[in-house]
Amino acid sequence: MEPESESKQTAIDFVKAKLSLNPEATFAEIKAQAKVEGLVVYPVVYGRAKALLGLVPTAPYGSKSKSRRQAAQEVEPEPRPRPEFERAAPTASGRTTRLRAVAGDDSLASLEGMVAQLRTAVQQRDRYRAMLEKIAELIRDELGEGDD
Repeated sequence: MEPESESKQTAIDFVKAKLSLNPEATFAEIKAQAKVEGLVVYPVVYGRAKALLGLVPTAPYGSKSKSRRQAAQEVEPEPRPRPEFERAAPTASGRTTRLRAVAGDDSLASLEGMVAQLRTAVQQRDRYRAMLEKIAELIRDELGEGDD
C-alpha cells in the first residue's frame, strides 16, 4: 500500500504539464505518455487542459445562452389572431357567462356551421362506439365468454 501523504497527479494536471512543455503535442502522444504513468486520459481532459492553458479559443461561460436570449428578443413572433367573442344575451336564469362567437368566426357564427360540427361529432362517436364494440366482442371470444 502507498502512504496517504504521497499524492497522485491527476490526469488534467498531467496533461496541463505536458502541454505547457510542448503546446503542439497531440492527444495520441499525451495519452501514450499518460498510460506509461498509469493515468487514463480522455479527449475531454485534453481539450479542457488546452482551454485552461489558453491554447484554444473559448467563449465565456454562459455566453451561448445569452446570445440565444438576445436573438429571441430581437425577433418577436407575430401574435396569432384571436377570435372575437361577446357575451350572449342573459338566459332565463339571468346567467350571462356564456360566450358566443362574433360574426367574423364563420365556423361557429352561423347555425349551419354549428349543425355541421354536431353531425361530424355524432358520426365520430358512432364510429368509435362500433370499434369499441368489436374490440369487446374479440376479447369476449378470446376469453371464452362468448355466446354459450
